[in-house]
Amino acid sequence: MERRIAVMARRSFRWLAVLLGALLLYGARPAMAADRLVLIASINAPVSSLNSLEIQKLFLGLTVVINGLDVHPLRNESDEAMRQLFYQDVISMSESTYERRLLALTLQQGRTAPPVFRDSRALLNAIAADPHAISYAWASEVARDGRIRILKFLGSE
Repeated sequence: MERRIAVMARRSFRWLAVLLGALLLYGARPAMAADRLVLIASINAPVSSLNSLEIQKLFLGLTVVINGLDVHPLRNESDEAMRQLFYQDVISMSESTYERRLLALTLQQGRTAPPVFRDSRALLNAIAADPHAISYAWASEVARDGRIRILKFLGSE
């Protein structure tokens, strides 16, 4: 009987340790969550805003024309949290569904998938150099770069 109580106490302690660890991670989350995901373009871009449908079309590989000019997307995969927000709140589909959709457009219509950037500095340089490129990044990264402008705050409020 005493041995059974000791085993139960160890299990309870482990469960409590896991719960405490999860709470600590959750408590650290607001510091990361304070930064917002934003839609960005070059300061010289002809576009001043895009609605949610245009953003989805753009990143799904469909043609989006703003002020008579085609714009094209650049995917930012420099951060895991950003990737998750992109799939959940911007595209509104899972990563596997999104990748299948891009592959289908490539195979059926010959469209190319948006270029993927895994380095945020390289992405910001590419956006600044191309007035027809649209992407997304953390607001804090963009605030320090005078070559980039924020078109819209993304994600759920």
